[in-house]
Amino acid sequence: MNAKLGGIPWTVDNLPFMDKPTMICGLDVFHATSLGKKSVLALAASMNNSATTFWSTSVVQDDVGQEASNNLCKGMSNACEAFKRSNGAYPAQIIFYRDGVGEGQVEGVCRPEVNQIKQALAGLSIADSCKLMYVNTSKRVNVRMFGGDPGRFQNPLPGSVIDSDITDKDTYEFYLVSVAARQGMSTPSRYTIIYDDIKASPDMIESLTYKLCFTYYNVSGAIKEPSVIRYAHRLAALVGERGTRGHEPPIVHQGFEQKDPSLYFI
Repeated sequence: MNAKLGGIPWTVDNLPFMDKPTMICGLDVFHATSLGKKSVLALAASMNNSATTFWSTSVVQDDVGQEASNNLCKGMSNACEAFKRSNGAYPAQIIFYRDGVGEGQVEGVCRPEVNQIKQALAGLSIADSCKLMYVNTSKRVNVRMFGGDPGRFQNPLPGSVIDSDITDKDTYEFYLVSVAARQGMSTPSRYTIIYDDIKASPDMIESLTYKLCFTYYNVSGAIKEPSVIRYAHRLAALVGERGTRGHEPPIVHQGFEQKDPSLYFI
């Protein structure tokens, strides 16, 4: 209830990148056969330097299974304007996490979305002053990581990262285990940096990604992906699951975008 009303139940100290005004965004798209030819895009964006208050928006799209949304440019423009209202200035850095894009869809989905984000920044005349990092997140991976001594395998500790040897040598990516497995084997998530003009050390984005897994306020511990992605997923599902072939999905009132940020949808 605290988070729904705009409160901050807890924070994680010493987040990387926060020495400058930084907005962390998450994007997800909801598809379901019950929606027929429609899908729902949801965008969440952090508004403070602890990445614990979030502005959000959702859009009902008309194309079948549409992933590469033409609405992203407008959504990012509005997110930057909301950030300015909260902080008195546009963000100097944007770290953008994208969920739900398979490896074979990167060129057709992620690259156009990077262009739309840059178009939004250009429209606000901050393309030169605001740096962007775009990270594709994949939770459905076949890679398994083991800890312990040879002959006595066990699950790796939460926070374990592999960013060499098993990663694609031509790709900037890493695997992260953020949650301890209660039963069976733990599965890492793969994070692929599609675009980066921040040019920070890989350790910084790896540390930030892990710490953000602890700020999802429906869970007292860590989750499998950064909280901003889960918030976008929850908003998209909230809207999408209430639509059917015979009924339009509901449209969230625009007042939620104008008032103080809150997680009303969790």
